[in-house]
Amino acid sequence: MRFALPRFSSNQLKSALYLIAITTVMVMLLFAAPDNPNRDTQVIVDYLSDYTNIPNTVTSVILGTRLFDTIGEVTVFTIAGLGVKILLHDEEEESDFIAVQEPTLVMLLDLAAILSAFLAIDLALKGHLTPGGGFASGVSGATSITLLMVTGRLKQVEQFYFKSNAAALEKFAVICFVLTALATFIGFVDPSSLFATIPPQIYLPALNIIAALKVTIGSWSILRFFILSRGLM
Repeated sequence: MRFALPRFSSNQLKSALYLIAITTVMVMLLFAAPDNPNRDTQVIVDYLSDYTNIPNTVTSVILGTRLFDTIGEVTVFTIAGLGVKILLHDEEEESDFIAVQEPTLVMLLDLAAILSAFLAIDLALKGHLTPGGGFASGVSGATSITLLMVTGRLKQVEQFYFKSNAAALEKFAVICFVLTALATFIGFVDPSSLFATIPPQIYLPALNIIAALKVTIGSWSILRFFILSRGLM
């Protein structure tokens, strides 16, 4: 009696190879020696505070010693927004938008929008001094704008979006962030350059504000596409 050998497609073979590779790596990690270097974290925190002369050491890491990673995060966020625009570009816009109409709820949402807007400004301007930063500020700013759209002000917000040329402003913010970051890199590589004379107390808050502007407009662009294509509720 003959037994026919099972036939596997190329996709199944690739999936099996990927599974074997991932399993091998995970097993190796289980038997690998633990990495427990002796680090005095307080010394690191004190060094960052003294080097940047900024109380918020998180900002010192994100926009200082790990700025290269932050550039990658800004780039990924920009590509994600572009992907949403491409995905929803061909969808027809909703003709009837149902917004929140209950007066008491509208008043509460308006209050929340105002508070979110002030919080966004505070996080952008003081993110290097207190907990917060550009990304948190951008989320708060986009939340404020979204609340205005939910309460029936979509047309006014859309008019302001195009009147202020927000899409071009977002691209300009990305370019400014990258150029400012490159200037700081040049200052590190060449201590004799003009960029090396710019203290962290200047370029870190500047990067914070630029990131806040970029994340606010980027989140706003993504949310407006979803609302225009799928409706408010």
